[in-house]
Amino acid sequence: MKTENILAIEESGENRINLVRDRLFWQAWNRSAFLFATHIKNYQVHKRFVQKVSQEVAWLGFPKNALAEIEKIAKSKGWAFEQKSIDHIIISSVPQTTGYEEWWAGIVKKKPPPAEPDFPLIKNAKDSILPAYKVAYDLCLHIHRATVKMPREFRYELGARVRDCTTDIVENLHLMANNVGQVGALHATPLLADCAAKVHKLRIDIRLLKDLHQIGIKQWGFLNNQIETLLNLLRAEFCNANPRIAGATQKQSSGTLTTGQPASNRNSQ
Repeated sequence: MKTENILAIEESGENRINLVRDRLFWQAWNRSAFLFATHIKNYQVHKRFVQKVSQEVAWLGFPKNALAEIEKIAKSKGWAFEQKSIDHIIISSVPQTTGYEEWWAGIVKKKPPPAEPDFPLIKNAKDSILPAYKVAYDLCLHIHRATVKMPREFRYELGARVRDCTTDIVENLHLMANNVGQVGALHATPLLADCAAKVHKLRIDIRLLKDLHQIGIKQWGFLNNQIETLLNLLRAEFCNANPRIAGATQKQSSGTLTTGQPASNRNSQ
């Protein structure tokens, strides 16, 4: 069964355990995995980010010869055990259970070995724009993957807008990164400010997609974390491009860029 189909099944009901078949194994994903581990058997849980759906997933699995034992445990608790298809079993009447968020946060995700980046790298050690460029490029990839299969009314309107927005950000940062040493503060500052403005517009559009049920809440949270990271990196680059305020302490919760306060004003306060 495809990942997107499994996630659609998971979103259709919270108080049941969905088991899906993967060749010789049966699996429970996300909330089903939590309920299975809590009430039936605590198998090892795996967690990873799936590029195809642009979100993290968690699952546990067991061999098909253990299915009879699982059915026996479920029925002994008074739960219904129904095989909807050759690849899908539903265990219903599972009691309301809290603690899913804590369980999810406690899953240790194995870190994959570092891969070669598939975008141009800046070799100069002085090129401090690279971290922001890398995050922006990754965000652009995730946005394109998240919007490519949306219904037409979203894919060609709101979806196209967020794709264009992230592409513009990457292009601006790429131009800056490849001209480090030649682009001074006079030119770097407006480019960074433009990138920051686009990131804030992107945050609003991503929230709209979530509220319109075009992306899931976990996917929205992941993209929002990337947006916040990018804003922090842009703020740091903004300070680097403006030596006058490079040493100023900036505590901002909204992630906006500022030009700082003149020294005379600070001394008078």
